[in-house]
Amino acid sequence: MKTLNRIWRMMGGIHLTFYLISMIMADLTAGFFSLKFNNQLFHPLNDMGFVKWADTWAKHNPYETAWLFILIGLMALLSVNTFICTMQRVITFFQQYSATEHKTRFVLRLSPHIMHYALLIMLLGYLVSYLTSQTYLSNILLPGKSAKIPGSPCVVRLTDLKIDYYQGQRLSYMQGRGLDVKAELCIQCGKESMTRVLRFNRPVRFHSYSLHLKDFSPKSKSDMATREYIKFTIKKDPGLGFYFSGMILFAVGLLLYLLNWVLAVRQ
Repeated sequence: MKTLNRIWRMMGGIHLTFYLISMIMADLTAGFFSLKFNNQLFHPLNDMGFVKWADTWAKHNPYETAWLFILIGLMALLSVNTFICTMQRVITFFQQYSATEHKTRFVLRLSPHIMHYALLIMLLGYLVSYLTSQTYLSNILLPGKSAKIPGSPCVVRLTDLKIDYYQGQRLSYMQGRGLDVKAELCIQCGKESMTRVLRFNRPVRFHSYSLHLKDFSPKSKSDMATREYIKFTIKKDPGLGFYFSGMILFAVGLLLYLLNWVLAVRQ
């Protein structure tokens, strides 16, 4: 029991926090130079997910990518350190709780710890995304046609495709070129049906999936004879629920902290 208590105190100690943050800063410095001179190695991360990337690009370039794996390990240790440190403070906080203290005031004083837990939840979301996210590239959909979402009972159908073409006079070389795309999608998941509009930089999200527009046709009015289609990427990210939950909890903790600060100033 004494050994466990010693490990518990050590893992939640401020000295470990300082060492971990120092090592993270050194590792990020190495990562900066690795990204600067080997940028092409990390571009596929956005499309293929961390696990597939680690088994391909990182596996064949271990020295250039080692800093990222070290960073994940250090961040995991820092998360454990933060969790234990917060738990120690919360346990002490409840032990010092007095029955005469107003419950509202007690909850307000818990606000910094609520924000700590929120940050841990968001970090957990990042870890879940890195380890379990899946990406399906180069999916093509024609107007009126349907495609099944991999690993899901959902089916997506392209019901309408609207392309806005440049009609101005200032940029003659852009005349008739496609500028914006609005792809209307009907997503059927069992008995649930929804209609969404997919555009560049405006992905469609449903359940734990997201659809990202990558390409379209025809690119210009002169190509109107070519067949209409959109090319999109399907991403599955189970970590999104953790992100949003963590952000909501952090916002709640921040509001409680501001309210506690206002009450303290008035007193």
